Amino acid sequence: MSELVNTACDERDFRWHLLSTVCAVALFASASGAIASDEAEHPVMWIELGGQFERVDTPETLFAPLFVTKAEPDFSDPMLGAQRAPRFSVGGEAKLVFAPEDTNWIFSASVRYGRSNAAKHLHYQSSHKTTQTHFSHLVTENGRPLERYGDGQSKSNSSHLALDFLAGKDVGLGLFGTGGSSILSAGIRFAQFTSSGDITLHARPIYRSGPFITKPPPYPFHFHGAYFQTNRAFIQLKHSTEAVGPTLSWDASVPVVRTDTSVALALDWGANAAILFGRQRTKMHHQTKSSYFYVYPGGQGQYASRLHGYTNTPPDRNGARNVTIPNVGGFAGMSLKFPNAKVSVGYRADFFFGAVDNGIDTRKSQNVGFYGPFATIDVGLGG
Repeated sequence: MSELVNTACDERDFRWHLLSTVCAVALFASASGAIASDEAEHPVMWIELGGQFERVDTPETLFAPLFVTKAEPDFSDPMLGAQRAPRFSVGGEAKLVFAPEDTNWIFSASVRYGRSNAAKHLHYQSSHKTTQTHFSHLVTENGRPLERYGDGQSKSNSSHLALDFLAGKDVGLGLFGTGGSSILSAGIRFAQFTSSGDITLHARPIYRSGPFITKPPPYPFHFHGAYFQTNRAFIQLKHSTEAVGPTLSWDASVPVVRTDTSVALALDWGANAAILFGRQRTKMHHQTKSSYFYVYPGGQGQYASRLHGYTNTPPDRNGARNVTIPNVGGFAGMSLKFPNAKVSVGYRADFFFGAVDNGIDTRKSQNVGFYGPFATIDVGLGG
């Protein structure tokens, strides 16, 4: 488990270093733009910062040993429900745009990062009523009455990262009028998806007890027997995918409301497509233990007991596989534009097909999608 924690820490450090580098580049660009501000008529450098709240759409593969699938719903629901991954992620984004004067060319570098974490503990317990006799200690465990229960605990985290380096040109040629744009770009996209989890399940779905031998008055007595089943399972897992490949994008904007102060409200939209090539990696370890305990009348008024059980530890699944991941996305929104600034809000979606491996004992390729609202602020330099 410590290996998973250390790996997660290393990945977080990498991402923070990456974001710090982008910020440093942005500050350098800000200084350069300030020097050239007296010479340019329009901003030649734009810095964009923003954030997003996204729904994460990935089919789940739940860890369900036999004792979970055979248990009654009241007991299995906590063990399965505790494994549900977070459905939403929050994150940030940054973008640096360079538009040289007297050309329609636009160069950009952007980073988008999202993350979600969860810790769940669900428990269901049902008391088991027993007949009180002088042998009642046989239906107790460490002095506590035996009860039926189902218990699930999990800790999980996931993240996604997308880097884009693009070169594009405004090909609108006045199609949307003054102030409108239609930018077609091509470049490279790098995508990374990581997830890890630690799940523990406990259950005693079966417990039965009752008098086995009863003698009527005048000298009544009865022997009490019991049978119960106790189960435990845990799994530690880690999935990761890294891929890179060519990408195309189209971004368009058209003013819908103008003022005499060079302020405009614009409608924005765009689409992107990419084909990414990379590696999927998986690390998996899990174990299941079950025990069956019998207490029954023996000879000469004595009780006998038997304990049966098993431990199942499948081989760890550690492997890597080459993958090809098609990617499509798009956005729509509104922006309020000023001569040297812009504020935008909108809704964005990005889908990656066959991007993650969510299998347990065998590989199971799954699609992953992110969609939700976003907001950004752009500042122009050099104008």
